[in-house]
Amino acid sequence: MELQLAPPVIPLSDRTPGTDERPVTRNYRWPTPPYAFFPADIEQTEAQDCEITAIGGRRVAGKLTFFLPEQDALEFQLPRATTTQTIYLGEILTLRLTRPIRLAPASGAALDPALAGAPALQPFQLVLHNGEVIEGATLGHVTESFGTFLFPPVGEADELSVERLFVPCASLKNLSIGRYLGQMLVDHEIVDSEHVELALAEQDAMRSQRIGDYLVEKNIVSEAQLLEALAKQQSMPVMRLGEALLELGMIKHAQLEEALQKQREDRSTPLGRILVGMGVLTDEDLHQVLARKLGFPVVDLDNFPVDANALRMIPEGVVNRLKVIPVLAHDGMLIVALEDPMRVDRLNELRFLTQFKVVPVVAPKRQIDAVLRKRFGPEVLWFEPITADGEPQGSVSGGQDQPLNFSGGRSADARPDINVLASALHDQQADDSVDVPIQESDNTLVRLVNTMILDAYSQQVSDIHIESYPEKQKTRVRFRKDGGLVPYLELPASYRQAVLARIKIMADLDISERRKPQDGKIDFQRFGPAKIELRVATIPTNRGLEDVVMRILSSARPVPLDKLHLSDWNRDHLRRIMEKSYGLLLVCGPTGSGKTTTLHSALSYINVPERKIWTAEDPVEITQPGLRQVQVNAKIGWTFAHALRSFLRADPDVIMVGEMRDQETARIGVEASLTGHLVLSTLHTNSAPESITRLLDMGVDPFNFADSLLGVLAQRLTKKLCPGCRHERSASEDEIEELLQEFCFNMPTGAGLAVDAVRAQWLAQHGDGKGGLRLYAAKGCVQCSGTGYRGRIALHELLVATPEVKRLAMRRAEIEEIAHTAIRAGMRTLKQDGIAKILQGLTDLSQVRAVSN
Repeated sequence: MELQLAPPVIPLSDRTPGTDERPVTRNYRWPTPPYAFFPADIEQTEAQDCEITAIGGRRVAGKLTFFLPEQDALEFQLPRATTTQTIYLGEILTLRLTRPIRLAPASGAALDPALAGAPALQPFQLVLHNGEVIEGATLGHVTESFGTFLFPPVGEADELSVERLFVPCASLKNLSIGRYLGQMLVDHEIVDSEHVELALAEQDAMRSQRIGDYLVEKNIVSEAQLLEALAKQQSMPVMRLGEALLELGMIKHAQLEEALQKQREDRSTPLGRILVGMGVLTDEDLHQVLARKLGFPVVDLDNFPVDANALRMIPEGVVNRLKVIPVLAHDGMLIVALEDPMRVDRLNELRFLTQFKVVPVVAPKRQIDAVLRKRFGPEVLWFEPITADGEPQGSVSGGQDQPLNFSGGRSADARPDINVLASALHDQQADDSVDVPIQESDNTLVRLVNTMILDAYSQQVSDIHIESYPEKQKTRVRFRKDGGLVPYLELPASYRQAVLARIKIMADLDISERRKPQDGKIDFQRFGPAKIELRVATIPTNRGLEDVVMRILSSARPVPLDKLHLSDWNRDHLRRIMEKSYGLLLVCGPTGSGKTTTLHSALSYINVPERKIWTAEDPVEITQPGLRQVQVNAKIGWTFAHALRSFLRADPDVIMVGEMRDQETARIGVEASLTGHLVLSTLHTNSAPESITRLLDMGVDPFNFADSLLGVLAQRLTKKLCPGCRHERSASEDEIEELLQEFCFNMPTGAGLAVDAVRAQWLAQHGDGKGGLRLYAAKGCVQCSGTGYRGRIALHELLVATPEVKRLAMRRAEIEEIAHTAIRAGMRTLKQDGIAKILQGLTDLSQVRAVSN
């Protein structure tokens, strides 16, 4: 059985807080029991044995290859299957990782056993939407926006081994944790119910009161006292705030119901703050309850020596907005003081930002405000100035900025307005001289560059363009957003060299070299609160000036094939291609058209433990557990061709090459696909049929190429109608005729694409029931900045290498002949796929025309 496997020992992290040695993780991190002396969340680096309970109640065992909660999906491999399948969270009741983890504190983390106590096991009851009830015990729980994690114990109690049980929000009707332990003992007929209930109540009251009183009365002013209190917290029973208040007699049921109703109307306000606002409680009452009944230590910030390493881990803007004080970094965990330690949203944001286990403690609002005024005054920097070698000049990082607005929008209290910072540069000019040298003490300049990068990242910008103009003309900054350039900022001419020099310092480039182009990379973790990588290119322009273009490199997990908006025909045939054991699949399109995303989605479909998959990329942007990924470096001769040749000696099943740039790479790729390997790569071509002629023109043997080819997928990205302001309307006859003419133009006979046949198909799929078609438009709103478009969607053109297509490739046929043959076999062009997406309400005709031939 899976549970009999020797579980891995997962020690607490021995990372040094406040350093840059935290690993960049792009895979999902599974929560662990929410106690201070347990490990931080565990990154999934390989497929996990699991059991899924489907909506119908059927239980299926297999392997979880990816958990993608931000996309409401997971990738699952059935036993003996050679591919994965996408399962949406709404289709399952529970997900259980069947291999337990044994939680072992790191050396030096254990305290006096008399003080620490054992973590409190609490009974739970899950009521699912299908009526099923699941009962058991859990070592704490973690609630996220997409579901709840429980930690049922397994094995011997002294080993502290737990399984991880996940329940999606859509499946969970009710969750009850704790407070019915006596009833469980009665049900198991262990002892008489009356005596057990009395004994348990007395024991629980004595233990909770003893520890609770300690946490209230103890004036925590040192690190040792804080760690001791956190250890005691593990022995406290799990309770809700309302239950604790009722048990202490501090509120009545009617008052609690009134407060809960107010909270349902305003989810942003915590229950405790609502009760204080109602006058039912005072701030002091609330802190007493949090400590006495819920076990949160109360820290005296007036006397507690706040850890400088902890302060350095969170920028001032985050501290100010969330009203938290990082007080201690210890053994891979970050302890933060806040008024309401039950604000899970704030703790989750800090956990995402720092990648550390975040443990909350309580501090009075007065003390928190005092620390904010004392330690984060307006004169403190947003981030520390960084010297040329990348080291901070000071010991404490300050800041005037807020964290990333992860929703993609921008709020008034998020970051300092970039225009305010630009105006400050104007005000700091002593004269009209051009190109003042950069000073590392130029705080405004440092903050401006950081804010520019964070704004670009939060707005999902792909590139930042900084364009210098001669004499006293302003330097222009533009963002490439959704494929188009939009103005962002204009800077004083006297600061153009200072801004460029600052970026060169961040990218480890030569700041004195202005005559030759330079390439570099910025690891923004060294300078700000976000894990962003940027590829930097400097280009010399006329009159001794330079331009800079920064490409923001995505650091994401793969997108499931079902999320790529492929048509049913394209998706089914792409899956069949990926299920082949050998052959060549090409994805083509211009730079920035999503080719890498599509390749990784295809790889995720076949990424199972039974396969060895090698990838050569430039750069590595998307990571997957199980893949062996290599970044090429042409400067040292480590090219795609060299990587491909090395992979062939490393026993691969599947090889992905980032780009077939030259004849050597193409030739080796074709040979590899003929010798029992599945090879995936990309080309910069305009259409799928054109890719065939392009490779033949590169000198690839036509017979070998035709024999190896499985298919070619061309794609483009086009702007997507804004969901916030999109509305439906009836299409006029002229609009329908226009769409039909564009869809059926130059189609070969025998393809089943006559105008009447296409119209009938559209009416069946997208008709309004009155003999007409529905179309969609977006008038513009706040969410899309009045443009009517938000985000992008891919258009696809999949050419399947049928025997007829292979014969045409062997005799070097013309592009049009290859295209007509592929269309008769079922291929739809980029424009046809775009028109299908118009009828689905995803985009409009102007955008489809802009990206298709």
